Amino acid sequence: MRLAGKRRPVIRTFALVLIALLGLLTVNVAFAQSGQSGGITQEAHDIHRLYLFVLGLALAVFLLVESGLVYAIIKFRRKNDELPAQTHGSNVIEMIWTGIPMVIVASIFIFTFITLQRIEHKSTPENLTVEVTGFQFQWQFTYNLNDLGKGSDLADKRQVTVIGTQAEEPTLVIPIDEPVEFKLVSNDVIHSFYVRDFLYKLDVVPGRDNRFTITARELGDFTGQCAELCGLNHALMRFKVHVVQRAEFDKWVAEKAAGAKTARQP
Repeated sequence: MRLAGKRRPVIRTFALVLIALLGLLTVNVAFAQSGQSGGITQEAHDIHRLYLFVLGLALAVFLLVESGLVYAIIKFRRKNDELPAQTHGSNVIEMIWTGIPMVIVASIFIFTFITLQRIEHKSTPENLTVEVTGFQFQWQFTYNLNDLGKGSDLADKRQVTVIGTQAEEPTLVIPIDEPVEFKLVSNDVIHSFYVRDFLYKLDVVPGRDNRFTITARELGDFTGQCAELCGLNHALMRFKVHVVQRAEFDKWVAEKAAGAKTARQP
């Protein structure tokens, strides 16, 4: 019986260490995934750094708490029936366990505030503006030819429109290294404009003009979708994002504008 009683603390300690290792494994996986999905925009990089900062603080707190628990379990496990020395109150300990959380919360608040200031929507005449319309169950992207950003010299009042269908997903084309402002509108129900590689999501609400601005830093093809359950065919609301150089973007706009003009001719 005594042998079994001595084994119990060891078994408990082993179980706690195993749980701690599993927790660390989960954190490592999260770090690995976050490293692979740091986003393709300047704003996403800022958000990613905030995420890593909070995750690092959480890991430090986890290690500190679990280490204290394991130490207490091993160091102060029951050895006999004698009551150990009792301590009632400690100003130092109370200052420590009050001060550390205050520092952590203040650090997260300051870092978050700075990040929000960096990624907050800034509307300027130099932005390329794309009007994004969500409808059941696809997307429409509208470019005003006189509002194509500082890299464009067009002075045309026409528009270029890309409309998605169930058979073909629409493609959102934007230039690299230039601020792009998205104006989100809905004609029916609430949708949500989400591009995973932007690390950003914003609802598309009927009657409300929601906007955000990003600056893409990587070329390539990416995917987006509606992230708000908006009806039976919600899963069909997918689209593509194509980030290109300004010259290629201008060429694409010119081809789309020429095609639209030809289509209107009898």
